[in-house]
Amino acid sequence: MQTRLTRSYDKELKESKSNVKELDKWIGWAEETGLEELIRFSKGLNRARKGLLSYCKHKITSAKIESFNATIKRIIRMACGYRDIDYLYHRFSW
Repeated sequence: MQTRLTRSYDKELKESKSNVKELDKWIGWAEETGLEELIRFSKGLNRARKGLLSYCKHKITSAKIESFNATIKRIIRMACGYRDIDYLYHRFSW
C-alpha cells in the first residue's frame, strides 16, 4: 500500500522528468531549425536549465529578494550625506 507521501513523490518525480524531457525536446527542435536566433536562444535556455527546472519544481522566484536588494540600494543612494549611521540602520528596520 502506497502512502500519500510516496504517491506525492512519485507524481513529483514524473512531472520533473516530463519537464526535463519537454525542455530537451524544445531545445532540440530550436537547434534543428537552423535559425541563428533560435539556436542562440536555445543555448541560453540550456545555460539556464538548472534555474528553469528548479522553478518548474518549486514555483519560487527570486523576485522578492531582488526587490528588497533594490530597495536597500535606493535607500543607501538617498542616504548620501547622512552623518548618523544609526539613522540609516533605522531606515532598514521596517
